[in-house]
Amino acid sequence: MRIVCEPLAHTTTMSIRVHRGGKEGAPSLASGPGLVYRNIKEHSTLTRHLIRKDLKLAYHGTFLGYAWTLLEPLIFTIILYMVYVILRGSTDELIPLKVMLGILFWGCFSTTVSSCTGSLVGNSGLINQVYLPREIFPISIVGYQMTRLALSSFIIIPMMMWYQLTPSIYLLLLFPAMIGVGMLAIGVGMITAILQVRIRDVSQIVGLLLRAGFFLSGVMFAASDVPVQWLEVHMSNPMVVYIEMARTAVLADFNVLELRHISVAFTVSFLTMLIGMSVFKKFESRMVKYL
Repeated sequence: MRIVCEPLAHTTTMSIRVHRGGKEGAPSLASGPGLVYRNIKEHSTLTRHLIRKDLKLAYHGTFLGYAWTLLEPLIFTIILYMVYVILRGSTDELIPLKVMLGILFWGCFSTTVSSCTGSLVGNSGLINQVYLPREIFPISIVGYQMTRLALSSFIIIPMMMWYQLTPSIYLLLLFPAMIGVGMLAIGVGMITAILQVRIRDVSQIVGLLLRAGFFLSGVMFAASDVPVQWLEVHMSNPMVVYIEMARTAVLADFNVLELRHISVAFTVSFLTMLIGMSVFKKFESRMVKYL
């Protein structure tokens, strides 16, 4: 017997029906993305509730609340300015801003993938008691992290004023850069969430890979600093492209970034998202017995 929660149409309440029967049938790989979209649409109220819950819990009991989304990157930028400009005497005074943008976008991707990896195991008690679409857990994590990234990005405004940077149409690049990060993160996160249920060492492996990715994704340096012979290899990393897009948005300078880099990064991210959803829906029912 399995209890199934379903949202009532045009309301925020839920009905509970008892499902009797055997094993859930595994859908085909091709139907995975469509099933995920349909389930998230049908349970949009629950998904939004989980996102709001995470936002409230993140700053619950703090005096400044959501203001920390601005204060954290601001304080970190001040520290970077002291390290790079004052102590090391860097001639590039914009380097704290460049590094801060890299940390914001990489931090969103890294935290999303890490949290998604443990999302099924972490909610095993609820999954074993009440049936609901399990993709809600990683999707709500992505929604929460993307909301935090959007809120933190408002720090760009006072920083542009500090550096006397004139806003341009390139600022619009921030939005597709955020979307690209979200697509890539949910694709990778859904795959690792399934693997983590069966192989509990996956979270450790993911942590190691994410730490390596921090140094390989241009967080602490610009793509223009990469030797020419390695530049195309470097730009084949979608996260490098999204970080460079964020820097281009603020500095209004494409530097080594080209439109073909952006198109390839979005193609890879979109395909990763589709593959992640397909794998998740294909194997989720088999993984429940290991929770």
